[in-house]
Amino acid sequence: MDLALTEAQEMLRSSARDFLERECPTSLVRAMEQDDRGYPPQLWEQIAGLGWMGVPFPAEYDGADGSLTDLAVLLEETGRAMTPGPLFTSVVDVGLTILDAGTDTQRKVYIPRLASGALIGSAAILENDARYSAQAITLPAKRIGNGYQISGAKLFVEYANSADLLLVPVRTNASSTDEDGVTVLLVETSATGVALEPMASIARDRQFAVTFDNVTVSDDAVLGEAGAGWPIVRRMLDRSTIFHCAQSVGGAQRVMEMTVDYAKQRVQFGRAIGSFQSVQHDCADMVNAIDAARLATYQAITRLEDGAPADKEIAMAKVLANHAYKWTTLTAQQIHGGVGFMEEYDLQLWTRRAKVAELKFGTSAPHRDTFATAMGLR
Repeated sequence: MDLALTEAQEMLRSSARDFLERECPTSLVRAMEQDDRGYPPQLWEQIAGLGWMGVPFPAEYDGADGSLTDLAVLLEETGRAMTPGPLFTSVVDVGLTILDAGTDTQRKVYIPRLASGALIGSAAILENDARYSAQAITLPAKRIGNGYQISGAKLFVEYANSADLLLVPVRTNASSTDEDGVTVLLVETSATGVALEPMASIARDRQFAVTFDNVTVSDDAVLGEAGAGWPIVRRMLDRSTIFHCAQSVGGAQRVMEMTVDYAKQRVQFGRAIGSFQSVQHDCADMVNAIDAARLATYQAITRLEDGAPADKEIAMAKVLANHAYKWTTLTAQQIHGGVGFMEEYDLQLWTRRAKVAELKFGTSAPHRDTFATAMGLR
């Protein structure tokens, strides 16, 4: 399995990095933490103009016919730059799920607009039981005429304030508490009865509790088959998890780079601290952790592209990415000393996001269980 990037992918990485260094400096990231929308519309328009949203979609839906690896390269760079905005939720969570499980009509209606950035999507998955499991999906949807009526709430919905379309797994079989009875609905945020409540996050990104008060959708809003939606959600979570790993790798990479630069410049006891063996070992360990996470991530993505089973590879990548991002930021804090904890210094921007990344799409523990099961150890 050749995991090396092609020349075109290297050019994509380079051009994306140049663009984000120019248009998404940390000053913009800081400003967007205080902004109600959470991202600047002009940056979204620029990204749309570059065709980033359309990368993984077929040309027949106005996409760029790119690969999943192409998308991962872009997302690694957005993680490196902490790019604010709903690119991930709109393209990965919603767009690729509609491409995977939607009808021809749903694909023709939604994917061209998602690919152009004219339509923004987000996934409303989590509830009070914040596990990524079928048992945790309890939001009821009652059969009403030729559709469903939803009442209840979803939590931690990213950029719901900007989303036009929500992907919402619900339970349409009240007597079931397992995989059977889960239905995936596409709900427009403009529908009567949809309300948003901001939720606080250590990353200061835009997350919301979305309340559905007798929201009615038609049968056309069902993604896949009614009552058989869990496999769709499972595939969505697999894709989202591994692409989130790519973002984490990008963030960890940038932290390592800024820490090495700092170690070369910071002088103590008459010499740069980078000349001390303990600091050198810490920096080398950062590189090892990040490279391991990157290799595991792209291996899992390659298996998804090939249509091969990837449960084990995705689980391994998530565990390694969680470790790499968290461990790199914590070690960077130690090497930087007191300045690393100051709000005025940029390192804390990545440190806060690393904690959220560790929790998103599952902590390391359930992914270790998945890996152990795939290895025949459980």
